Amino acid sequence: MSFNKAESKEDISERTCNQPKSTTIIKYEKSSCLFCNEWFDAQTFTEHLIHCGQVLEECPNTCNVFIPRIRMRAHLKECPRSKQHVNHRLSANIERLEHSVDHRVQVLEQDIGMIRSVLNEEIRQRLHLITDVGNIRKQNQVVEDWTRGTDDNVNGLKRQLEEETAQRIFTDEQCQNDFQYCCNLTQSLKDQVQMQLDDTQKHINQLSLDVSYHQNQLNDNIMKLEEIVFENERSNREKFLQIDDFLKQINEDLKAKLVSSDDITKQATLDYEVKSVKNIVCETEERCDKLENIILDIDRKLHETMQTVGELENHLAMHQRITSVQNIRGHFIWRIKDYSKQLDEAKQYDTILHSPMFSNKAFGYALRLDIYLNGKGTWKGRNLIACLNVLPGEYDPLLPWPCRLQAEVIIRDQAGAEAQDYVKTVQVRKKSDDFIQSNQYFHIPHKVITSRNYLRNDSLFVEVRVLK
Repeated sequence: MSFNKAESKEDISERTCNQPKSTTIIKYEKSSCLFCNEWFDAQTFTEHLIHCGQVLEECPNTCNVFIPRIRMRAHLKECPRSKQHVNHRLSANIERLEHSVDHRVQVLEQDIGMIRSVLNEEIRQRLHLITDVGNIRKQNQVVEDWTRGTDDNVNGLKRQLEEETAQRIFTDEQCQNDFQYCCNLTQSLKDQVQMQLDDTQKHINQLSLDVSYHQNQLNDNIMKLEEIVFENERSNREKFLQIDDFLKQINEDLKAKLVSSDDITKQATLDYEVKSVKNIVCETEERCDKLENIILDIDRKLHETMQTVGELENHLAMHQRITSVQNIRGHFIWRIKDYSKQLDEAKQYDTILHSPMFSNKAFGYALRLDIYLNGKGTWKGRNLIACLNVLPGEYDPLLPWPCRLQAEVIIRDQAGAEAQDYVKTVQVRKKSDDFIQSNQYFHIPHKVITSRNYLRNDSLFVEVRVLK
């Protein structure tokens, strides 16, 4: 490496400052000569530079040739210039050299100091480069190891992908076979359900005929009972009028004949007859009350029978809907129409509203929401009582038991953008498919239902969402 002697100390110091600092300090006891590449101690290095034979000097004969010191004499013998001129030039050069030797020694010392600092800086840079090269080699080794490990991982992933692809192909084939089997099983189930629906339809038609027949008989009996009650009331009213007239006449006779003993006997007889008539009236009233209770029981049973028939029809329609489209998302919205009318019926007959059947997922549990509009037990008359039931389903043998579900029952606010729904969370638990479920009821006060916009156009929207 060669260095320009004209380079200033400021440039060298600036270049030195721009180099990265190192925490390791290395001290060299020897330095190499830039001309002969020989190594010398620090003490003899300056003297060597003064007497080094490889230092280039200009020919004193002004032939514009730079010759090493050790070959200067040989060059002067072969120089084309005249010997006199050469001698004159040589003596002049010697004098000039003698005069400037001190100045050159100082300059050389300064240059040597600069060169030494530059060499030290170069050595430090070399050490840094060696360290960087070592780090790069380590990084390359790490990269090679990582590349090798990545190649191994990629090859392993390729093998796993091939195995997974083969397994998926096998799984797809098996799923297709299972799907075909399920389609066949579904078709057979549809046929069985259709047969059961036909039988249920026939049974419902028969029940409808029986109900119509019994209803006609009940209507006839009710009409007859009403006629008998009216006739008894009319006859009792006439008897009461006759008894009242008779009692008035007796009172007049008693006033006229207070002393007669026959009148006393007649009075006793009349009293006995009045008591008998009163007993007859009481018995008639008791019979009327019994008939009214019987009529109320018959009316209640008739309403329950009609409700059962309606539920059977709804159940049949629901089964027909289930065979075509099943709600298997665990989410539905139920609209309760004629809320006021159904609330009055619930107050009078303790009726129960049953929602359509739905499922929490495909081939899942069969669920239904039951609502007591007028409440139940101690909550009766002030609250709406509801519960979520787990019903016997077609796929119960394939499902995990005990059943544990969590659902949200939401009373929807019909206020549009400013709606604030009323939310209730309910837990559903059932031990097994053949075990009777202990229902968990929740209540909603009637004041809440009639507040805001939950009830509009005499309709109430109830949403059920089964949580995952």
